[in-house]
Amino acid sequence: MRIGTYVLAVAVLALFPWCPDAGGLAKLLGNGSSCGELLAPTEIFKGITYGCEQLAPTDEGRGSVYWARVDLTAPGIELYVTPMNPTAVGQGWQYRLRRVGDVVDKEHLAVSVNGNLFTTNSNWLPPMSGDLANGVETVVADHVVSHLWQHTYLLGFDDQLTPHLRPSKPPTAVELAKTKWGIGGQSVWLWDGKVWPDSDRAMDSRTAIALDQPRKLLFLAVAGNISPRLMLQKLADLGAKDGMLLDGGHSSSMAIGVKARGVSAGVVYGGWWPVATQFGVRAQPVNAGK
Repeated sequence: MRIGTYVLAVAVLALFPWCPDAGGLAKLLGNGSSCGELLAPTEIFKGITYGCEQLAPTDEGRGSVYWARVDLTAPGIELYVTPMNPTAVGQGWQYRLRRVGDVVDKEHLAVSVNGNLFTTNSNWLPPMSGDLANGVETVVADHVVSHLWQHTYLLGFDDQLTPHLRPSKPPTAVELAKTKWGIGGQSVWLWDGKVWPDSDRAMDSRTAIALDQPRKLLFLAVAGNISPRLMLQKLADLGAKDGMLLDGGHSSSMAIGVKARGVSAGVVYGGWWPVATQFGVRAQPVNAGK
């Protein structure tokens, strides 16, 4: 962990001891490196398997990788991408910052991670929930395209949740027209099951998203101390074929919704730094209909 990050985190705990995401902050400080109660990959909602892997310390990673695999063909699976905020748009911006855990609760999501890079008008460090923000990469929320940024790789889904990701940018007009849900990212370094050998090997907090397009599987992952190369390799080991990075650093966060089976609901990593966009999944409880 960088010294500046540690000092900032300690200062936030001192100034905001009431913070509801103090657990996520503790993980940033190093107390969340264990997989805790989770002993093996578990189906926490119908179609969603959640897992955690403890890394053997190397120059490319240490601590834990938290991941979720989503079967897009499972009954009840729905996707969520943060829509633009009308009040923010009226002020010349796109979004208001929110914490991932708060979005999981309000939107009744089964699992969610932070989304794309963003800029904000915040005068605070860390920024505050409710601050105005703009997304950097393109996102699509229920067929509404935020904007087009030329350097966006787009991982998208059509009305039948058929996924698509191309290793080129930007998304075409045809691609955007058929996309119902889409999240823009950087560094498509996982392609056809292989990680680009020259991908970045520097450790930091990371968030990644990946697909097995033929099998309609979606993968989400976060980790506190890992290189992009190792993060994408871990997703490939889980069966992902094509993947990319989302925003990382302070923004990296994953939260699990209520009614999850076998694990506690709430933030599993990060969560104290509000972000502009979130990518999430709705699903039915495992015991629904029984």
